[in-house]
Amino acid sequence: MTPATTVDSPAPRTRSAILITLAFTVVFLALGFLAPGHSNPRLAWTFYITAALLLSWQCALFLRAGRNSLGFKWEFVPVRSHYVQALVQSTIYVYWGWYWRNVYAEVPLILSQVAFLYVIDGLLSWSRGQTWRLGFGPWPIIFSTNLFMWFRDDWFWFQFLMVATGLVGKQFIRWKRDGKITHIFNPSAFALTLFSLVLIFSGTTDCTWGREIAVTQGRPPHIYMEIFLCGMVVQYFFAVTLLTFSAAGMLALLTLIYTHITGVYFFFDTNIPIAVFLGLHLLMTDPATTPRSSLGRIMFGSIYGAGVFVGAFILEAFGAPGFYDKLIVVPFLNLLTPLLDRVAALGVAGTIGRWESKVAPRKMNLAFMAGWAALFFTMLATGFVEAPHPGATIAFWKKAAEEKRPRAAANLQFLLSQFDQQNLEDPSKLVGSVGGASGQSREQLLGILCNQVATIYAEGKLVPADADKAARYFEKSCDVGNLEGCANLILLRSTTNNSPSDSDFARALSVIEKSCAEAPNGRLSYLAGQCYESGRGHVVDKARARQYYEQGAALGDVASCKSAARMQLAGEGGAADHAAAARCLQKAADEQDGPSCLFLAKLYHLGDGVPRDEQRAVALLEQACKLGVQPACDILKQSPRQ
Repeated sequence: MTPATTVDSPAPRTRSAILITLAFTVVFLALGFLAPGHSNPRLAWTFYITAALLLSWQCALFLRAGRNSLGFKWEFVPVRSHYVQALVQSTIYVYWGWYWRNVYAEVPLILSQVAFLYVIDGLLSWSRGQTWRLGFGPWPIIFSTNLFMWFRDDWFWFQFLMVATGLVGKQFIRWKRDGKITHIFNPSAFALTLFSLVLIFSGTTDCTWGREIAVTQGRPPHIYMEIFLCGMVVQYFFAVTLLTFSAAGMLALLTLIYTHITGVYFFFDTNIPIAVFLGLHLLMTDPATTPRSSLGRIMFGSIYGAGVFVGAFILEAFGAPGFYDKLIVVPFLNLLTPLLDRVAALGVAGTIGRWESKVAPRKMNLAFMAGWAALFFTMLATGFVEAPHPGATIAFWKKAAEEKRPRAAANLQFLLSQFDQQNLEDPSKLVGSVGGASGQSREQLLGILCNQVATIYAEGKLVPADADKAARYFEKSCDVGNLEGCANLILLRSTTNNSPSDSDFARALSVIEKSCAEAPNGRLSYLAGQCYESGRGHVVDKARARQYYEQGAALGDVASCKSAARMQLAGEGGAADHAAAARCLQKAADEQDGPSCLFLAKLYHLGDGVPRDEQRAVALLEQACKLGVQPACDILKQSPRQ
């Protein structure tokens, strides 16, 4: 792994060539002033100091060239793989940025890195006495790096250090392969891996936008399709299809096995995260650093897919952010590249490879592209990618946590923390997913989600109980018209000291009353009756309470039946009506409510509201005793009939 010894170019030497790097330095500094965060003193000084270092380097080279009466050689060498990849990557930025405008705001800083890398590339070449081969090389390096990680403005000097590290690795860490001196590592992946490891072990991930990048890349609709189509362009020109094909196939297989064994999803809110899917197309498909043989590429891609899977486990074990999983595998695979090609040349594999070499490479690549397209569209059609994922729903992980599935409690807490951080008042922001809720309005979706989250906080079984959050989310759910949220808000008032305000309670009652008038519901009728009987959210009105209880009883709600019977027997809210009370208790007894069986037995024993029937009374006592009502059992023991 030594610097390359290359045959120098016949390009003429001239000291004025330094004007090219000087022009890029001026562009670099100008872009720093165009960046939205240029007023940040630390970001501004990052540009000043970096520009000063670049200018100092150029002055030193210029003076050395003057003393030695030498100039600088350069030539324009456009490499197709560079500009094709850059164009493809730019389409991803445009589409992604439309749904996360931070991308557009970052454009001046991204372009400043391109200008910076041009200067570094030229100065490194001239410092080593080589010809600067000026082309489009910096563009795909910068674009692919920034698709996975940016440093925040206060730490942006690390961004320049990172991209410079990738270029230095490309120029200095080299080996002879197939009789040619070439770089070992994909420059972007090499730099990303080194800096990812530093960030992981130092616990400084928050000085980057890494998490936000990984999450927001999934915002654009049909983003998998866009990346797939962009990848097909690169695969057509550079025959790297098998790398992506095998990596995606291996990762899909491993996640399916995991789900079959555990009953939950490995990447909890998707089968293949969008950032990983992007990595399958960009980070590991550099033709210069991957195997030449088809079998070698299959092994390379398969190991990458397995590496992402295993890497996610390792990162979780160390408590590190999971988005690093697709970044830290590639350089290690680059080192295996010659070995994989040698293995692919052995035995039967070698025979297959020699047979394959007799077929036109372009035809073989088209066949591989067809296979990859078949796999992708199968995943698309089955909802393996793109479709709303059950793992993105709070309800799924709540059920999984109750069943004590692997990692379910941690995933539920993560989803809840994400929900807590959202601005629920901003209509432009995504709220979440409830699963199978296509066609619902944002208000309907928000009502369901808030009710789900509030219920979890109110129960306190899966996460620590938090009455404040429960009340807040029940109120929000009710505010957007969710009846369950309104009902639970009223129940929370009845069961905790930390209760919603009277105005919120009254608003919930109003929503419930309106619903009962339009589409009567037994449970809601009972809650409305409770409010009027107790004076919560409204003045005490026994007559109105009794009406709601009777409405709920007519709909078969057990609690309404019992409350209606109580008021009918006591003559509250209207005239006493023991016969109606007996009918209500009978409905509750039919639903296997033990206390109702006991009270109805007493009515039959006394002949109160019903014909006196001792046999019926005993039968009801026996039923109540079987349902766990101890007083009924005690009466039966004391009865002479026993």
